[in-house]
Amino acid sequence: MELKGFSLFLRRWLPVALWAGLVLYASTGVGSGDHTDKFLKKILAWYYPDFPSTLIPEINYYIRKTAHVLQFIIYAVLLWRGLILPPPLEVGTRRIVGWIIGSAVFLGFLSESIQLFSPLRTALFTDVLLDTAGAVVGCGLVLGVMRLSSKGPFRRACASG
Repeated sequence: MELKGFSLFLRRWLPVALWAGLVLYASTGVGSGDHTDKFLKKILAWYYPDFPSTLIPEINYYIRKTAHVLQFIIYAVLLWRGLILPPPLEVGTRRIVGWIIGSAVFLGFLSESIQLFSPLRTALFTDVLLDTAGAVVGCGLVLGVMRLSSKGPFRRACASG
C-alpha cells in the first residue's frame, strides 16, 4: 500500500475538491440573495446604523456578483497549484490555462444548474461568464507571480526561504 502516492494525491486535489464543494454548496438555497441580504443588513446596522435601506439591494447585488469572480479566482489558483506541485505534471502553460478555464466553465454551469432546483435561487448564464472571468483573472495572477518570481529580488527571497 503506497501512502506516499495517496498523500501526494490528497495534497494536490483535496483543496480543489473542497473549494469546488463549497462553490456548489453556495449554489443551494444557503447562498440565496435573501440570506446574504439579511447578513448585509446586520453588518451595515452595526457599522452604520443610519445607512439608507433602499441601497441595500443594490449593494447586495454587487457583492454577490463580485463573489462569483472571487470564488473562481481562488478555484483557478488552487487548481493551478495542484497541477504544479512537485513532481509537477509535464504539461505546458497553455494546456494548464485551458484545463483551468474549461473546468471553471463546467463548474460554473454545474453551479447554475443546481440553482434551477432551488426556489430561492435564479440560474443565470451571465453568472457563468463571471465565473469564467474569475478563472481567467486567477490564471493571470498565477502567471504574473510566476513571471515576477523568475527574476529579481522576489526570486532570491523565494530561493532562500
